[in-house]
Amino acid sequence: MTRTKAAVLGCSLALVSCLATSATRPHVPPRCAFELAETLGRWELIERCELQPSELDILQAGDHWRRVYQHRQTKQVVVVTLIAGPGGPLASHLPETCYARTEFRAHSEPVVWNLSDQADQFRCQTLQPRNVDQPALTIAYAWHDGSRWRAPHHPRFQLAGHQTLQRLLVSMRHPGGMTAEAQQVIRQVVGLTVDATESVDTVPERSVDSSPTRVTQRSIPAPPSH
Repeated sequence: MTRTKAAVLGCSLALVSCLATSATRPHVPPRCAFELAETLGRWELIERCELQPSELDILQAGDHWRRVYQHRQTKQVVVVTLIAGPGGPLASHLPETCYARTEFRAHSEPVVWNLSDQADQFRCQTLQPRNVDQPALTIAYAWHDGSRWRAPHHPRFQLAGHQTLQRLLVSMRHPGGMTAEAQQVIRQVVGLTVDATESVDTVPERSVDSSPTRVTQRSIPAPPSH
């Protein structure tokens, strides 16, 4: 056997070994790194929801949850969604882009929040409905990269080096003239959510379905999350 043939054979055997190892290695999908309590300040959990299978397929989500909270006094309602999955799809599919393709015609310029005393950032936007009789939608979201919440201007490129990400989205439907109030409400909920999660880079063993609940199931429309 010539030296060239020996080298080719050695490379081939190494490739086969690598493929066999990859095939036998179990694939562990990313999981949501935290769960929220039934009470966040003056907000109380009123519904647990699931995303549509089509949304999960687009985002290639490994895990997710969606929770609906209502304020005890004002009765305002917010929706909190956490998705864990591959960094590429999660960073590429921006919520406001997907919303604009459905029931919303335009969205405001994004406002980036820096949470006080923390390095966390969230992006906030208000979307206007195509039908003027329908409510507007204000959203705030960010990605967790294992160290902090981030809301980069070009997430597809600026988060490209992360194999997995967690994306938190807080949304609220409201009359068109209440945008400033909606932003204040969402900022409060975002702060409560971040404060309730001491560390999102450690995934706990959670079992949502088996936990006791006093939630009243309601039909609250929630827009797609991708």
